[in-house]
Amino acid sequence: MTDLKTVSALTFDVGGTVFDWRGGIEREVQRLADIQGAVVDVPQLATDWRRGMFAMLARVRSRELPWMNADEIHRRVLDDVLANHDSLVLSSSERDELNEVWHRLSAWPDAPAAIERLRSRYTVVVLTVLSWSIVVDCSKHNGIAWDGILSCEFLGDYKPDAAAYRAGVGLLRLDPERAMMVAAHPGDLGAAMDAGLRSAYVHREGETHVLAGPAGSPASYDVSARDFTELADLLLA
Repeated sequence: MTDLKTVSALTFDVGGTVFDWRGGIEREVQRLADIQGAVVDVPQLATDWRRGMFAMLARVRSRELPWMNADEIHRRVLDDVLANHDSLVLSSSERDELNEVWHRLSAWPDAPAAIERLRSRYTVVVLTVLSWSIVVDCSKHNGIAWDGILSCEFLGDYKPDAAAYRAGVGLLRLDPERAMMVAAHPGDLGAAMDAGLRSAYVHREGETHVLAGPAGSPASYDVSARDFTELADLLLA
């Protein structure tokens, strides 16, 4: 671990890093499938929804599509996903209700306590492509307190564009090297490093390849942790 004495703020990815999106989506889809007696490839549907979100987000980032937040993107992608998993039949209002599952995701069990510990030394904020309301609702649902929530929907650029990271730390009145991006996704961390931020990788099973971007490697990160408890131990040592 490199010298981190100049780091004063941690900017957290949350979708997959702090909140277990897969578990939340799969449980709700399975519940709906059971009600209908439908045979659904639940893990694949969840994967398709998540990947489709990032594919559409890339089109928003490039301005091919109009600016929209993650709630709107999730809802649009859901129609395409259900067209490919047509054994699950949902009305428009039922799809709206399913889309709300993103607002009640559970945190990974080791995350809340570690985040609270880190707030004793650092300014701890969210920097996410998810909508502000998703993060507010999921944080409240899990009892997580942040020093601030920065959603890219308000920044004018989405991660992994360098401008998004710089805008986020700029709002904290910090130079990029005084902020550290915390994420489970090499693409997110690699892009943050290219934007001048420091990097902390925390392992979350199945999250390695979620966010496209110039991936870093474990050896290149300032901090690499097996879980949130170790992350807090390393950053507070």
